[in-house]
Amino acid sequence: MHDSAYADAKKFFEDELPRLIDVTRPLRVGDFGSADVNGNLRGLMLPHWKYVSCDIVPGPNVDHVLSSAYSWPEIFDASFDVVVSSQTLEHVPKPWRWVPELVRVLAAGGVMYLCAPNFMEFHEYPVDCWRVWPDGMRALMQDAGLGVVKTYANGIDTTGIGVK
Repeated sequence: MHDSAYADAKKFFEDELPRLIDVTRPLRVGDFGSADVNGNLRGLMLPHWKYVSCDIVPGPNVDHVLSSAYSWPEIFDASFDVVVSSQTLEHVPKPWRWVPELVRVLAAGGVMYLCAPNFMEFHEYPVDCWRVWPDGMRALMQDAGLGVVKTYANGIDTTGIGVK
């Protein structure tokens, strides 16, 4: 995770999320693509939240290894109040299949935060498939059934915030 992605996530948790959901309650936060590659989001969680970090491979900052990239029968529908993913979407070969699974595990009234590069050098981990712009992020989120609160680019990353 590069510095701009971490700064953007910090802004989301501190400024955007409190406008969309009651952060004083014990939220269930699912982080997908959470393996610590130069940083992770765990430190941004409030102490009363339940943070579950998920990835398709074991590693640092992975609480739960998912059974596949596009289908997670081990995670119940509506398991999380907040679903986050930073710097993962570009490594997913078929994001049009992946984003709906993120939405499936998001509870009604929940908030999703996705951040992916729109301008960055090629970096396989193990694959590097996409660069995403605000219109593309909006299309992925809307197609999966989310109401899009905002999408924006900061020059390096594109971020999408949606509600279910």
